[in-house]
Amino acid sequence: MSDFREAFPILYADDVERAVCFYVGNLGFEQVYRFPTEGAPDFAFLKLEPLGIAVSKRRPEHEGRDFELCIYTDDVDAAAERLRAAGAEEVQPPADREWGERMAYYRDPDGHLLHVTAKL
Repeated sequence: MSDFREAFPILYADDVERAVCFYVGNLGFEQVYRFPTEGAPDFAFLKLEPLGIAVSKRRPEHEGRDFELCIYTDDVDAAAERLRAAGAEEVQPPADREWGERMAYYRDPDGHLLHVTAKL
């Protein structure tokens, strides 16, 4: 069985840098990660103890949605099998990413996007 932990929302933004500046400058968040590290970011993780949020560049496939739920697991493939067995719709099967994570995407019964990931 795959254990899940460290869930956080990923907010979609047209301008990630502008969103980061808003959350950091006005709400006390601290930027602890950004990708890519140079130039305009496509993704940033913001911490506000004890939790955090992420901000990601809005893409065409995000149309009609403002966020997804990211949840870490020890084994993305086992989690994928478990979610498929539970009837979750697989949007994108497990795949390794250039930033060092293995990820898969599913929809919960209400259509919310779930992003299941593990560090490689």
